[in-house]
Amino acid sequence: MQTKPPSDSILRIILETLRQLFTREGILIASVFVLLIIWGPKGIPLFTPLFQDWIDRDPTHTSFRLQIVSFAAGLVLLVILPALTIRLGFKQRLVEYGWGLGNVRLGTTLFLAALVIGVPLFYLGSLRPEMWAEYPMIYRGMSTEQIRQVFHWSSFLTYELIYLTFFLVIEFSFRGYMLFGLQGRFGLYTVLIQMLPYCIWHLPKPMPELVTTPIWGLAVGAAGLRVRSIWYTVAIHWLLNIFLDVLILLHRGIISFS
Repeated sequence: MQTKPPSDSILRIILETLRQLFTREGILIASVFVLLIIWGPKGIPLFTPLFQDWIDRDPTHTSFRLQIVSFAAGLVLLVILPALTIRLGFKQRLVEYGWGLGNVRLGTTLFLAALVIGVPLFYLGSLRPEMWAEYPMIYRGMSTEQIRQVFHWSSFLTYELIYLTFFLVIEFSFRGYMLFGLQGRFGLYTVLIQMLPYCIWHLPKPMPELVTTPIWGLAVGAAGLRVRSIWYTVAIHWLLNIFLDVLILLHRGIISFS
């Protein structure tokens, strides 16, 4: 039995699709994709050349300044602008998008469970050379000798503190803005929907990270719907990545606690 082809013309489908962009869900989905494109692969904004003179001004802090531009751009594009859209455009409260503490008991339990599961996995990841080339991002692509020449505890610790901004950007854009914003229309499918741009954004990342991205996206998306808060995943994501950064520097002989 053959399926009857749709009677709508291609032009009508296109026009109807464009009309949907003016619904709340259409604005939300389109804004995430556009803003992610502007933020750029690996969080290096398309407008980075505007700040290149400042980035290159101090050769010992070039990578550090690049990450400052990245984190600041992500904060503006994927946290502040969506927050303004929620409050001024959708006329909703930020707590409806995960900005509250939600179910504290469940959130704390899942935080501790993720810590127990994540520590050994992140340790294994820290042993992989391809992860060394990517992390810490402040030393992305540098040789061990190059890192030794620019490493200072003050800049490294400052970087790790502002690194929290990066995870606020990631978790709010996908597990806050998208997850809670689309749940009313798509139900549990919203967990899968937010995973699509999340996985696409991770395509340039090292293979060990890339293959675990769908698992993380599914797990924290489902957890977010139950806990109703982004803060537990922001915290565990940040702390595990600090752990990864420190381990990689230890393995490369940059730092030592002995």
